[in-house]
Amino acid sequence: MRSRALHIVLTLAFVAPASAGEWMVVGAGNATCAHWSAGTPGQQKEILSWMTGFASAVNLNRASENAPEYRLEYLTYDYLRHQIDGACAIADKPQSMSGILFGVLSKLPVNSK
Repeated sequence: MRSRALHIVLTLAFVAPASAGEWMVVGAGNATCAHWSAGTPGQQKEILSWMTGFASAVNLNRASENAPEYRLEYLTYDYLRHQIDGACAIADKPQSMSGILFGVLSKLPVNSK
């Protein structure tokens, strides 16, 4: 049952409202730096897993638009942890995990077409 619920939540995380043309973010993407800092290793791993899965969905969208895809092999858990910790260290700028992820993606190299 838990596996099925997780599957449903992850599926919903990748749904973009067609009329808005923007990504709809649920679950781990809405977690904040406070959630990250207070999270157990398992909860942090769930956020990292969401980030890599969401980044894959972003790449699928880019591919469908014939845009260069991000080089997702750089998104290791260690790299993402470092990026999250760095972004969360800026106390005057509260961040969500989705905001951090989009910042990370904007700095990643893309595949050449």
